Amino acid sequence: MKCFIILSVMIVAIGAQRLVQPEQYAPIPYSFSYASDLEDGGRNAHQEEGDGNGRVSGSYTVQGEDGLGRVVDYIADENGFRATIRTNEPGTANQNPADVVIESTADNTLPAVRTAPIARPVVPAPVGRPVGVRYVLVPITDPRAAGYY
Repeated sequence: MKCFIILSVMIVAIGAQRLVQPEQYAPIPYSFSYASDLEDGGRNAHQEEGDGNGRVSGSYTVQGEDGLGRVVDYIADENGFRATIRTNEPGTANQNPADVVIESTADNTLPAVRTAPIARPVVPAPVGRPVGVRYVLVPITDPRAAGYY
């Protein structure tokens, strides 16, 4: 008898969940941007805006301490994802694969070689805060994630 009552309650609960409609919210436009100078002398920046209806546009910049980098301008809308990449990284060339335009100003005649390290001033670490820590997202199956899940 107890099993019958429990089973009946579960069936009613499942049926009630199907009757309840999730609350619908109106699309909300958004925008954000940030710029970050890295510890090694590089720079990252990102800006993006969306109209709340699935259309998104933005750009991000990645630049190393050696001045090599890229700027990616992108649009994602009902016509798909399209990007334009401007770079001066060695080994790149002007191309138009898929819906991506790559504009390269790299001089590919000589490989990029750094002859001497760039000297950086030694800055003492703030008390209680580690310097140079970078966080990397890895899947739970990655060996580096052992012990964190």
